[in-house]
This record gives sequence, C-alpha cells and structure tokens, in this order.
Amino acid sequence: MANATVGVGTYAGEAARPYVAAAILSADSIANNYVSVLENVHSKAVLRKFSGAAISAATCEFTTPATGQLALGEAILEATALQVNEQVCNKDLRATWESAQMRGQSSNAPADFTSFAAQYVAAKVAENVEVNLWGGNYDPDDGTLTGGGELGTSFDGICHHIVDATPGYEKLAAGAFTADADATTGILTKLDDIVANAPSVVQADPGTVLYMSRKSLFLLQRAMAGIGIFSGDATAGIGGAGYSPEFVGAARPTTFLGFPVVAPAGMANDTIIMCNPNQLYFGTDLLTDHIQASILDLTSVTGDDVTRVIMKFSGGTQIVDAGSIAVSRRSS
Repeated sequence: MANATVGVGTYAGEAARPYVAAAILSADSIANNYVSVLENVHSKAVLRKFSGAAISAATCEFTTPATGQLALGEAILEATALQVNEQVCNKDLRATWESAQMRGQSSNAPADFTSFAAQYVAAKVAENVEVNLWGGNYDPDDGTLTGGGELGTSFDGICHHIVDATPGYEKLAAGAFTADADATTGILTKLDDIVANAPSVVQADPGTVLYMSRKSLFLLQRAMAGIGIFSGDATAGIGGAGYSPEFVGAARPTTFLGFPVVAPAGMANDTIIMCNPNQLYFGTDLLTDHIQASILDLTSVTGDDVTRVIMKFSGGTQIVDAGSIAVSRRSS
C-alpha cells in the first residue's frame, strides 16, 4: 500500500459545509432531534412565542376579550463565534488509516487521508458541541453558572439559560441524585415531583419529554429494579429483599408515567428538564457563507509531520418560553 499523502485545502461557505456539518450535526442531541435547530443564524435569531387567544361569544362587532388575549413575545438566540484549532500527528493517524483501508468497505473509512484527519477532528468537535449545548457555563454540582464544575465554556448551554430564567416549575434540593425513592435525593422522588407539579401546559402537551443524563437514567433503572418489590417494603431500597427481573435484565427505561425519557450524551448530571423539544433551540451559521474549514499539512512547510485542522463557525442555545419548562436540579 502506498504511503498516505495529506492534501492541503482551505474551504469557505458551501465548500466548507461537509467538514463543519460533520462537526456540528453529528452531535447526539442534534442528530436525534432532541432540540430544535436553526442552521441560518448569522449572529442573532429572534424566537417568537405566542400565548393566549381567548374565545368569546359571537357578536356583530369586533371586540377583544378582557382577559386571555393573544400575546406575542420573543427570545433572542445569540450565536457565539467559535473556532477549532487542532493538530494531529500524521504518524499516529497514518497507521490507523492504512489499517482501515486494508479492511476495505467494511471499515467505512474515507478514501483519502485528508478526509480521515478531518473526520477524526469533526468527531471530537461534535462531542464538544454536545456538552456545551446542555451544560455550557453551568455547574451541575451546585446549579450555578460559575465555578469549577462547568461542563463547557464555549457558549451558554440550555441549563444556563434555564437558571437565568424563571421556569414554570423548579425544584432545588441539596445532594447528588440517588438510585432510590429518598425524599430528598431519590431519582424516583425527583421524577414523580416534576411530573406532578409541572405546569398544566407541559403536562397536557403530547410532545413533552423528560430529559436526564445517562447517569441519571442508570440510577432510574437501578431504582426501579431494586426497591423491595418482593418483600413489600417500599423502604428496602437497592439492598432490599428482592429485585425486579423486568428492570434488572431489560433495557433502560424509555418512559416514566407515560412521558418519554431521553438521555442526551451531553446532558448534565443531577438535572431533569421536562418540556417539548420545540422549547429548546440550538443555532448555528452552517447555511451561511461565514463558515470556514482549513486542512494544512506542515510536512513541507515546517518539517513537522503533522496536519492542522482549522474550523470557524458559530453556535448558541436559547429556550423559547421558560414558563413552559419544568426543571429539577441540584442546589449543592
């Protein structure tokens, strides 16, 4: 097999889209439609929210009702200019690429090393976008917007905006979530509380889902499997007399009290959000001419056997109507 040759190229606008799109749209929450996506945000986007629209008895004159009139509000999604400056060693990646080429079509590896390097970086960027989408500038350990526990600092995530706003229902409690029905920290208690106390508009919305981290989903399965079902003792907990075979061996729960449960890869631990996905937005400039991608081989320039991958794009999040969101999160 011939040695890999690294190409050089700088792409802008539509030419850069295959590289930048792979880095953005493959993020778990975006690829699975856990949030709504705007791909044409230059700097800011206005998210319109309607409320009201009262019905009254018919008359011959046009009169507006005294209460419950149609109201139009707005929320501003502001995208942050982002850049990716990554350097990968050609020697380290070359062996992996050549091995993939030897496996043929079954490897799904790109035909040229340039695309392989860009694909590698794009996967890492997608992970970063996913983490910031939910937890950017948000500390899940104490529910604050600053501190040492932020999941990401590239742009403000959805959890950050929820803290800034006034949700329709919010429950704060000290301590990390636990796999039981503890009155303060139990995952079952948390979920029952948020479902029972969410605004009626959230409860009645057929599109409402429960967002939690994959760790929280694991705690939920343990709780459902471990409470003393066979002993009849609801306080037996994980160490109780019996386990439920249904939840020990089955897949992790996909619903709770009839509401779908989704666990995005970047969702913050010890935080539960209940709403319709159309309340949560991610915006980027993917469909504009402002994106850029560069793939630079420095072997013939500096003598370093490395490839630099550079991307420029924007990203940001926003919630539409905080009153249509319920949240349960950790306070310390």
